[in-house]
Amino acid sequence: MASIPPPSVEPGPDESQLGLDPKAKLLVVTNDDSIGIPLEESLRRAGHQVTLVREGRAALQFMKSAGADLVVLDLALPDVQGIEVCRALRGDRVTRATPILVVTSRGEEVDRVIAFEVGVDDFVAAPFSVREVLLRIRVLLRPRPIARVAKVLRVGALSLDARSHRAWVDKDEITLSVREFRLLEALMTRRDRVLPRQALLEIVWGGADVGARSVDAYVTRLRRKLGAARDYVETVSSVGYRLKSPAE
Repeated sequence: MASIPPPSVEPGPDESQLGLDPKAKLLVVTNDDSIGIPLEESLRRAGHQVTLVREGRAALQFMKSAGADLVVLDLALPDVQGIEVCRALRGDRVTRATPILVVTSRGEEVDRVIAFEVGVDDFVAAPFSVREVLLRIRVLLRPRPIARVAKVLRVGALSLDARSHRAWVDKDEITLSVREFRLLEALMTRRDRVLPRQALLEIVWGGADVGARSVDAYVTRLRRKLGAARDYVETVSSVGYRLKSPAE
């Protein structure tokens, strides 16, 4: 496994002020102690319940038996590669909406794109600090603001309930990951408006440096899940995407 430079560990007081939910159950999956040990210690100091496992199969078994509110996942594992772990989690109806944050030394664009294609919610490549990882976790666990949007959004056959984090195509509920839900919400609240890729990066990823191609990968995943409503999401060449109102 490629070694990741040891992440810098920020002082405890800074970590305790990040505003994370102290009841969150987190699963950290890595066999690189330079990541796992300082991250586990920092997350525990921030008030989380943390389980550290070193193999992909152990991670899948843990999620099946105990579950977690968020998974921090290394791509390079000794048995099952992180991409396959993510694919398995996204293929299970119980875990398909669980946020997944990748931490890895494999920071090439192709690794990012593949990770987002299989449903990763966020991606941090080395070198990174533990504080950065904690902030990314904070964003993924933060409840969505609901005051600024209608309780239920409807566009044609699509319905989205911002309060309960649920979405439907006609009467069939679809299960979306955190980023997929935020992407659909962004498009539905701005229907018929073109959203450039950079704007979607700001809205959905909070401006994180994940690359414009990651937006394309997530749109592809979202379209697959929308089924009969997939054509609502329109590509605007060289610009971005919009969700168009269906023809009456």
